[in-house]
Amino acid sequence: MKKQPKNQKIRIAPKKDYDDFRKYFAFSCVDLVIFNGKSVLLTKRTRNPYKGYWHLPGSIIHKNETMIDTVIRSAKEELGLEVHVTKFLGFYESLDPYRHDISHGFVVSVLGGEMKIDYQSSDLRFFEHLPRHLIPHHRKMITDALEHI
Repeated sequence: MKKQPKNQKIRIAPKKDYDDFRKYFAFSCVDLVIFNGKSVLLTKRTRNPYKGYWHLPGSIIHKNETMIDTVIRSAKEELGLEVHVTKFLGFYESLDPYRHDISHGFVVSVLGGEMKIDYQSSDLRFFEHLPRHLIPHHRKMITDALEHI
């Protein structure tokens, strides 16, 4: 895979541009499945889509950023963790009225860091039994990942 140049900054779209884009196009995202035994790490969303639901940590892929780089950035920004990709699960689609996401699922192992949440989440927990209010395509991704551990 081609690496993103180290001196290249990732540009974040202004809110108006983001809102305009989501009305017409799908977002390409990565989602991270992190296990502790058979328990999976979930965070509680503070933003749409699925505000108030438990979900897998992840991020939208930015222009000129590889999926693997997005996984690493997302783990660092959202969780304070350094991770290593151990398995690509495949892609999963969410057709929520707020935003259409095409998510690329990755099982990752934690290399280090101190776990925390950022502004996008109000809580984080490891779940052995999946909670009721879980994003539907994340439930499928976790189920698929459990078959591989």
